[in-house]
Amino acid sequence: MNVKGQKIFYVSKGGSYSGPFKIEDIIKKIQSLEHSWMDYVYDENLQDWVLLMEHPLFTEKFNSTLENKMHPKEGVNQSEGTHKEKAWYILKEGNNYGPFSQLEIVQMLQEKALYEYDFIWHQKLPSWKRVAEVKEFENSEIRKLKDALPIDLSEVFFRRRYLRAQYGCSLIVHNNKTVFRGQSLEISAGGAGILINTSDLQPGQTLFLHFQPGDGVPPFNAVCDIISKTFVKESEKEKGLMKYGVKFTSISTTVREKIKGFAESTKKAA
Repeated sequence: MNVKGQKIFYVSKGGSYSGPFKIEDIIKKIQSLEHSWMDYVYDENLQDWVLLMEHPLFTEKFNSTLENKMHPKEGVNQSEGTHKEKAWYILKEGNNYGPFSQLEIVQMLQEKALYEYDFIWHQKLPSWKRVAEVKEFENSEIRKLKDALPIDLSEVFFRRRYLRAQYGCSLIVHNNKTVFRGQSLEISAGGAGILINTSDLQPGQTLFLHFQPGDGVPPFNAVCDIISKTFVKESEKEKGLMKYGVKFTSISTTVREKIKGFAESTKKAA
């Protein structure tokens, strides 16, 4: 929204919003701890709420608050985007680390030192983005990177900790506020790919899942964190479904072993 040529925004915190405020007023509210960089502003162009630290008009100010200021190496062609170029930064627990190469970021994802819901930054990006939202770390791009590496390096960088298998069953999902319906697409001892009938959930949120019985796996409950959110086919979108990747944070040892055995037997049968 513009008032007399100045951008103004509504700010959301804890489910309620206030405003409108000028950019400098929002910065002052952050400095006084009335708001934080993890609160949201409404972007009229996107018609959606956006994290303050992700919004292009606030990213530069956010970067200036970090302890380790970001100074990309001189002489590096930022447009080349090669997998060896150390130009990526990551944000964890309020501190930024880097620079890292694309390959190093992928390795951290594989080792679960970094998750799809964590934030990364590159000089070519307009703002901080979650890993899942950056083209260079989409599955198709990672496959291209894998194919371009020597076999020995490929095996090191792309070895999965848990074997995955296609697995379809019905789900009941709860986020401590609302109950949703869903279905699983794939499963491993470490997590699952699932469809849920809402697009309102965000990476980093914790969910309670109840899996209905499926082939080779008994019904079970699991607490999990959302680590990715991806768009689905138009037919699924029309049904109100969104695809999420989740990491199990609490699951019984017996069920984990059942899932592991199911994935291994599925691979042998393929």
